[in-house]
Amino acid sequence: MLKRAVFVGSAIAAGLWAVPEVSADAPVTDAIVFYSAGVDSILANPKDANLHAALVMMEKNGLSLPPDVGDDDAAIINFLASVILSELDVRMTVPSVPQGQMPFGISVSSKGNAGASPDVLMDRLHAALKGANARTAPSKTRDGFMTMASQYGPPTLFGIEDGSAVFAINGDVNMESIDWSGCGLPAGVDPLMGGIIDFNAMQPFLGMAAMFQPQAAAMMGNFGIMGPDAIRLEFAMGRGENHMHLGGRIANYGKHFGTDLVAEGVRAADLKVVPTDAVDMQVTRFNLVTFLDGILMMADSMAPPMGADPDGKPIKASDMVRQQAKMMLGVDIKTELIDYLGDSFVVYRSISTGGGGLTSLVTAINLSNPDGMATSLGNLSARVNAMAMPMTQGYVQLSSWSHRECGEVISLTFPGVPIPLELSLVVKGDWLLATLTPQAMVAACRQLDGTTSVLNNPRFASAVGSDGIGAVQVSFTDLPSQLADGYGIATGIMNAISNYTRPRENATAGIPLVMPPYFDLIAGASPCVVIARIDGDDLVYSGSADSSINVLITGAAANIVSMLPFVAPMAVAVTLPAITRAQEVAKTTRAKTQAKSLAMACQTYRTDNGAWPESLNVLVEEYYIDSSMLENAAQPGTGWKYRRPGENSQESDVLIHGIVTSGSSHDVPAAMIDGSATMMPSYLLQNDDQ
Repeated sequence: MLKRAVFVGSAIAAGLWAVPEVSADAPVTDAIVFYSAGVDSILANPKDANLHAALVMMEKNGLSLPPDVGDDDAAIINFLASVILSELDVRMTVPSVPQGQMPFGISVSSKGNAGASPDVLMDRLHAALKGANARTAPSKTRDGFMTMASQYGPPTLFGIEDGSAVFAINGDVNMESIDWSGCGLPAGVDPLMGGIIDFNAMQPFLGMAAMFQPQAAAMMGNFGIMGPDAIRLEFAMGRGENHMHLGGRIANYGKHFGTDLVAEGVRAADLKVVPTDAVDMQVTRFNLVTFLDGILMMADSMAPPMGADPDGKPIKASDMVRQQAKMMLGVDIKTELIDYLGDSFVVYRSISTGGGGLTSLVTAINLSNPDGMATSLGNLSARVNAMAMPMTQGYVQLSSWSHRECGEVISLTFPGVPIPLELSLVVKGDWLLATLTPQAMVAACRQLDGTTSVLNNPRFASAVGSDGIGAVQVSFTDLPSQLADGYGIATGIMNAISNYTRPRENATAGIPLVMPPYFDLIAGASPCVVIARIDGDDLVYSGSADSSINVLITGAAANIVSMLPFVAPMAVAVTLPAITRAQEVAKTTRAKTQAKSLAMACQTYRTDNGAWPESLNVLVEEYYIDSSMLENAAQPGTGWKYRRPGENSQESDVLIHGIVTSGSSHDVPAAMIDGSATMMPSYLLQNDDQ
């Protein structure tokens, strides 16, 4: 299967596009760049030394694969593993004048790693291509290089140049150095990983696509992907003396999204919403109303008018949606919800709001009209309950409750279903708060009234301090505080790598302690910080993190651990209604079958005796049925109502049905004179039982 996939990929790359070579006179520009320094550099931190050694050992010895994996597929897999672990430079270039049906070129170069030199990489590439039955031949344009042997596809080249293994499709080998200065990494810090997406360079390619999809072109223009001032994204991370440094830039961001920005930036008041013991937070300042209005305008530009008003003016799609939503929900989404939003958006998890896990999540949105939002939420809650009650049978309800520190809170509840979450909303002061549990809501409200905040967190003060004031966005993850939670899962992953890379013929030659002992891991661990600012028309990111990959993996594992306690309860909660419904269906089916059996017994009695039985008890006395059949399976403890047919009775008339109690509204099983059975609304039978 893998060999077939690689063969097809090779054919696509070198045989399915009937295109000429890119003109030498057409200048080309890097449109997409991805760079990785490989495991030798990325895992250079002493805490990652054994992880690096284990991966290099695995690469040298070859991956341990199942016995049914053939030699050809194994060659392909080992080659791909070597490429992933190596220093890697991948670029997609677009000529200013597109050529044929493949208007771009691809260039890949690698200097290998400690487990595979460039020569070894090239040998493994040859083995992989041979295993995929791809035809190769010496290049006629470059000495020492090979090419795919195809007269139809774009030109391909692969070989060794300047100490790197290189591979190029539909273009020349690109060995020029990449300029990462726009990412803003500190002086002397070389990138370990980075990427560039330059939509300006992709304009010729995107222009061809836009010819076939004009609406897509308009949408791409709105997002800064097409046009004379298209955006350019750059990001990189590199290791400094003590930290991993992060940097990025979105060029021309302000030209397309400038109206969404707030000149003042993040305020101290925004940071004070976050507790001192926050383990993860992000504070963003942008104009929510303008942003959402822009989304609506873009949708209107892509959707046709929804008719015309009495004055003949076209009705926008968004206006039609608002009118329909107003009728259903009782509030105008635009004027009574969106327009009440402010300019600050805060998301955090903390110890005080729920232990730092998933249930501690809090979202806070600054409001321009708190009273209006509170009124809208109250009206919305009442209308949603009225709509949802018949559909959910009471299993889903919006409930209101009061707390002295919160005021009137609205919670999404699930009566009778063990779901471990209660999404809660409240307007407190100038903030709209949303949490996953009522407990987190009380703690979040308490924080708004408190005197301490994340500004008093020593790690935040050291990593961010006052630098966050005035920024567009501030993100902070207190990684050291989370390592204990994630260490178990991360250790398991690293022990699995240790065992997998350990050679079977000499297990003692394996690498132990791929994950360092806990106290070695947490020593000197650093938090993660990212700050976004505006620089002219560009949005610029800068930040830092711990330089150990093992530390970062352990922090990520902590987030997984925080969700585990909810997996089982959520699984039960999701399946319980289905199980309950299945039980109800089974009970109903038994009751209908029982009613049908009673009707058939009555018919048999009539055939034998020439008249309908006086009562169901007669059927028991004459041994037509067992006495247990007189109890309704759908309503244990109740029996059946028998309607003895008269001279004018029709075949479709009810013969037998379940007992109907006064005021009941449920369906009851019923059987007709002709022997058919169904569930019948109880109100149709109430007069008969009264």
